[in-house]
Amino acid sequence: MKIRTLVLAAGCLAAAGLAGCANQNPPPPPPAPAPAAAPAPPPAPMMPANLTPAQQKVAKVQMALNSNGANLQVDGKWGPKTAAALKSFQSAHGLKPTGTMNVITAKALGM
Repeated sequence: MKIRTLVLAAGCLAAAGLAGCANQNPPPPPPAPAPAAAPAPPPAPMMPANLTPAQQKVAKVQMALNSNGANLQVDGKWGPKTAAALKSFQSAHGLKPTGTMNVITAKALGM
C-alpha cells in the first residue's frame, strides 16, 4: 500500500472516531431526565367577607381544621360538619372529643 493511501485511510478513521487508541473510554451516558415538579398545593381559603365577629371566630376554627386535614367550607357557620371535624381532630390528638371549642383544643389547633 502506498503511504498516501495509508494517510488517507488514517484520516478517514480519525474523522469517523474509529482511530486505533485515540479514545478508549466509552461515551458518557445520557443525562438523567429531571424529576417532574410537584404540583403546588391549593391556596388556603381566605376569610369570607362580611362576617360578623362571631362568624369570623368560627371561620378561623374552620381554617385551622382544614390546615389539619379537614375539608370544610369556610363559611363562618357552625354546623354538624364543623362539629364532626372538631371531634375527629380532638380524638386524633388525645383530647376529649366534645365537638366544642375550648382553650386546650384551640392550642392544639395552633390558634
